[in-house]
Amino acid sequence: MVQFAHRIHDAVVGVGGDSVLDRHLDTPAPQAISASDVVHLHVTDRLFGSPADRAAESVSAVVDAARTAGARVVVTLHDVPQPSDGRSVEVRTAAYRRIAESADIVVVSSEHERLLMDEAGIESAALEVIPLPVATGRADPVVSPGTVTVGVLGFLYPGKGHVEVAAALPPGAEFVALGRPSPGHEDLVDDLRAVSPSARVTGYVADDDLPAALHAVTVPVAHHRHLSASGSIVTWIEHGRRPLVVAGRYTREFDARSPGVVTLYEEDDLADALARATADRASTWIDAGVLARPTADEVGRAHLDVYRAALRVGT
Repeated sequence: MVQFAHRIHDAVVGVGGDSVLDRHLDTPAPQAISASDVVHLHVTDRLFGSPADRAAESVSAVVDAARTAGARVVVTLHDVPQPSDGRSVEVRTAAYRRIAESADIVVVSSEHERLLMDEAGIESAALEVIPLPVATGRADPVVSPGTVTVGVLGFLYPGKGHVEVAAALPPGAEFVALGRPSPGHEDLVDDLRAVSPSARVTGYVADDDLPAALHAVTVPVAHHRHLSASGSIVTWIEHGRRPLVVAGRYTREFDARSPGVVTLYEEDDLADALARATADRASTWIDAGVLARPTADEVGRAHLDVYRAALRVGT
């Protein structure tokens, strides 16, 4: 999320927006903000504190500081609460409701997230949908005759599908988890190896090493059934890969907006989808001429429109 916040900042500046704050500040400095400014916060409760009500307190403090200086506040909500959150869904929903009510405008990154907001009863004065920016990557397909590897990118945590993918491997294929376990879920490594003894967990992959790691995987997969917006899918695409993604409300929306950059499969068709991709390895690479949307410039302009709208609030 932090990476995408920086990218959206750069996209706004790239289309003519002004940045009056150092983007690495943890909180806005009131003396640096005026009544003609908009403070834009990217929020997920896991970044601002735990449990979620503590995160809401932290965000409220930032909002209050901005308002004291006379600025308007735009909040992008990430990881919108949904029933799959389990026991934490009620406290997360209450926290997001408080944060949404404090902002002049709330932004979410997909129509799916907008619907999640409706379903959770989280209301705001104004709600806008601006998808995450995607830069379509180009790479020469690597069609190696060697061992087939099936890879999932990102933190290991419950519900992301690592174990299910490892259990559905084609004969002779090996599983690789590109990432590390999220805190408290180190046991997932043992779960992986219980279904696929050769499963490999890379740990953190440095930025400089990421292109080679993503290109080396034979079949990229995102089997997270409860996505609301996905940085891992975007990362595959930006390195020229066309990942297999389980069909759902968000991934269907993504595919409709950017045809040709993901391959949808139904949840109960995972094993066959992996077999098909293994047989047609070129299908896991993005064809020349295919463009993912929205571009950075489109995202930058959309945010400038939102900032202008925020400045008109109450005038």
